[in-house]
Amino acid sequence: MRKTLIAAAFVLLPLFAFAQTNEQFADMNDNIEMVRSMAALERRGVITKNLQLSADESTDFWVLYDAYEAEKKRINDQLVKVITDYAANYEDLSDELAISLVDDSLKVQSDLLKLRKKYLKKFRKVLAPKTVARFYQIESKLDAISGLTKARGIPLVGD
Repeated sequence: MRKTLIAAAFVLLPLFAFAQTNEQFADMNDNIEMVRSMAALERRGVITKNLQLSADESTDFWVLYDAYEAEKKRINDQLVKVITDYAANYEDLSDELAISLVDDSLKVQSDLLKLRKKYLKKFRKVLAPKTVARFYQIESKLDAISGLTKARGIPLVGD
């Protein structure tokens, strides 16, 4: 089971950029960065294809999107830490660490929601309301796919 969880952690880590990982996974950083870059390009491609911005909208949007993604990356770095801490301690997970990981995971979710709300105001300044709504729908769908990948790869505590 530990090997499965470690393999799952490797698959999930590309979703985030040079995160602080549990020291047991530090040797994977170069491979992680390569796969993460590819995942970011794919995400950008999906947004480009489905948002269909005008030239004027595109310039302002992508500058703002890059800032949004940079902040999101810093928050998601904490999720990588949670996942790799769980993977490293899965077989001998203490009650204290279990609670700490849940708390940390909820903080990540809260921080991501705050970020989305913060950038909603900014995106509204550069895009029409329906385009903003469409962008948030695309983000939601991409996040759901990412969440499914994580859910499949991370076993329940005690399994």
